[in-house]
Amino acid sequence: MTGSLTVDESHRGFTKHGLSRVDDMLRRGVDEGVYPGAVAAVALDGRLAYWYAAGVQHSEPEGAGAMPRDALFDLASVTKPVVGGSALMLLIEDGLLTLDDFVVDYVPEFRGHGKASVQIKHLVTHLSGIQSNPKLVHEHSGWESLQDAYLTLPLLSAPGAAYLYSSINFILLKLIVERVSGRPLDQLVADRVCTPLGLADTMFNPPPELRSRIPATEYNPAREDYDWGVVNDKTAQLLQGVSAHAGLFSTARDLAEYGDALLADARAGRGNFLSPAAARLLLRPELDQGSLRGGVCWRAGSTRTFGDLLGAESLGHTGTTGTAMCLVPAQRLTIVLLTNRTNPTRQNYRIEAFRPRFFNVVAAARCAD
Repeated sequence: MTGSLTVDESHRGFTKHGLSRVDDMLRRGVDEGVYPGAVAAVALDGRLAYWYAAGVQHSEPEGAGAMPRDALFDLASVTKPVVGGSALMLLIEDGLLTLDDFVVDYVPEFRGHGKASVQIKHLVTHLSGIQSNPKLVHEHSGWESLQDAYLTLPLLSAPGAAYLYSSINFILLKLIVERVSGRPLDQLVADRVCTPLGLADTMFNPPPELRSRIPATEYNPAREDYDWGVVNDKTAQLLQGVSAHAGLFSTARDLAEYGDALLADARAGRGNFLSPAAARLLLRPELDQGSLRGGVCWRAGSTRTFGDLLGAESLGHTGTTGTAMCLVPAQRLTIVLLTNRTNPTRQNYRIEAFRPRFFNVVAAARCAD
């Protein structure tokens, strides 16, 4: 099965000149050393209006060819809303849990002062008070001991009191989803998200035969090789490549398909994979929790991330490997930017300045349908 997006060669809703500037912008990112290569896709109201690749698959190891449009990227934290958010909404639809449920009811190992009051809604909005500790993964060689270290970390603030971005929130969400559903997370997402939407190129742990389409990320000294077809996130590696915080691989077109289907479910109630009510909840940019507000798995757009022209009306997510996905519900517009900025090393932060400029150029290409 293939997705339902129609390839629109006329690029209706965009000016030809404007989209040529998007091409130029992607090539400029290569020339300025932002990334070795990139693929961008734009979906508008059920149509794939733009799909373009620039640069090469990776700068190291040598010998890589041109970046293919159907390249499969390590999405890093874009996994959070696509996998974590989708799985959570499906279980809410099934009547198996609610956002107000307490985490300890499903993960009793999550112990320590104040943790009994942490709810699922705190995890998905990063208001749980759980600290991020990236050094811990380097102190453990196996998942069992690392999981125990994560689950016994003290809270830095009371639940709902402060925004603290932490992947541990979504590692907990994986545990909850699997325990409640009785199914491995990757199987649940494959059966109830990827298959209905025809996302043939979206998966965890891509098989070796797809490596020729996968851009390498950074060099991994422990493995004495590049993370190439292997998830770059070290915690996800210990989780055998499958988590709600990182691990998903996909193409720009598949993500455009997913975004358009989610926006359609929320707007018209098409029921591509979620009910209208669940789709609207997942897309709600602000979940009221007293004095603080946070989006459900997606993060409310900002000018720093998605540019001056879209930031205020968008929501989306980014990934440390150089990935980004932006949704504009009012326009049923999905913009995907996938790069391998961490190749050959993650010590390249040019993407931070490039990203909002890229989204500005895409937004400026819009015109009346």
